[in-house]
Amino acid sequence: MKIQLGDILVAKNGEYYRVVECKEGMVSLKRVNGYTLFSCNQAFVESMFYLATSSAIA
Repeated sequence: MKIQLGDILVAKNGEYYRVVECKEGMVSLKRVNGYTLFSCNQAFVESMFYLATSSAIA
């Protein structure tokens, strides 16, 4: 999965997260409509999240 700054990702539990920083091998996410902010390995993000479709966001 190609993760880019500003992408909206969906966790397996259905929560939405916005990519707020994307560096070599690390991704920082912020929960949409929330305050949770965390950074993790890109491989973890790719295994636990998927890209939201524009129809899912609307």
